[in-house]
Amino acid sequence: MITSNDNEKLKLVRKLGQKKHRRKLGMFVTEGEDLAAAGLEAGHEPVALLVHPESELPGEKVEPELLDGIATLASGTRVIGVWPELWGVPELLSADKCLFLDGVSDPGNVGTIIRTADALVGGCVAIGPGTADPFSAIAVRSSMGSVFTQPIVRAEIGATPEPRIALALGGSTAPEPVAGPATLCLGSEREGLSAEVLKECGITWTIPQRPGGAQSLNVAAAAAIACERISSPTGASA
Repeated sequence: MITSNDNEKLKLVRKLGQKKHRRKLGMFVTEGEDLAAAGLEAGHEPVALLVHPESELPGEKVEPELLDGIATLASGTRVIGVWPELWGVPELLSADKCLFLDGVSDPGNVGTIIRTADALVGGCVAIGPGTADPFSAIAVRSSMGSVFTQPIVRAEIGATPEPRIALALGGSTAPEPVAGPATLCLGSEREGLSAEVLKECGITWTIPQRPGGAQSLNVAAAAAIACERISSPTGASA
């Protein structure tokens, strides 16, 4: 059992709280039994699995106060996993539907979009410039384990499959089914899609909203609606 706060594995977990160390070491952290179980069930091998003495998951036992001391959750945790980052290969971009995230800076939205893609379209999620780290603690929690099953790729817009569809305000076309590979482009809530990405998009979709309601949708909510429509043979076309 780990009983010292100076243990190297505990130090590693603390380091991985920072993006620069995640990039350098190529690892990320999960907190909680559900996320650890999701990684194991998906067939991934953890670098380390640190567990509460009473947890039923396999791993190296840690004194509870030490485990809570390295957790980012205010309530503490029973399991902390360290995993290799799971970046997909560029070839995945052209295989199926793609969601391109352009400057989506909120990690909670990034994680939720990854979960949505996993549930509704598969394909891959392309992390474009300015987008939050999908392997940060918040993004991983928001993905509810989909970081282990949904392919995630680093990419520039030009590497994604056509047609490219901009999801933005002010368009005249509502989301509708699209056969074959296609890229759905999602931008930040404040700035929207960049000019560079917009010029690569041949189609613009806008989700119809009720008169007098909120002026815009959260980007993760918009992604969920568009993903359902793009993949559904019964999706709305008007």
